[in-house]
Amino acid sequence: MKELNFYTNKLSSFLLLFISSTFVVGGIFLGDKMIDFEEKTFESVILILGFFLFSFGIVLSILLLTRKKPLLTITNNQIVIHSVLTSSKTIEIENIKSFFIVNNYYRGIKTNRQIFIELKKPTENYTNIWFYKFLSKISKPIANSQYSIQTDFLNIKQQNLLEILNGKIKNVV
Repeated sequence: MKELNFYTNKLSSFLLLFISSTFVVGGIFLGDKMIDFEEKTFESVILILGFFLFSFGIVLSILLLTRKKPLLTITNNQIVIHSVLTSSKTIEIENIKSFFIVNNYYRGIKTNRQIFIELKKPTENYTNIWFYKFLSKISKPIANSQYSIQTDFLNIKQQNLLEILNGKIKNVV
């Protein structure tokens, strides 16, 4: 049984750290001039929320840079999606129907890359929520996609990973 492990892409994590640190340091030095709750309440609240968002980016990038464990493990029988902040999710290959790619764009730049996993039978807890029932009326493949693989911080290209995953499904069937 061959096990494939995919780790953090250190370059992407360092880029996130650099961009977040730049905005946080800029917010610290320019905060007194830009934040004025008496005259610009809405703008001040947005600036503080942005500051917290970029502060979280620093924490996330440090966690990714110091992580020694893989973010994704693929065996002949299962896929294990390890998360930085939550528990790991294990998906049996026999329960997978297909994979499909979803990319989000903002002004022509890819901002989010994911591979969604369409399951033959999602878990019972997932099928009982109202969101699943709503999605199943729109699109059954999207509704059955309980899990996804975030490929932005993996050290493999999205298309190559999709080919490996599709090869695993073909071996099972």
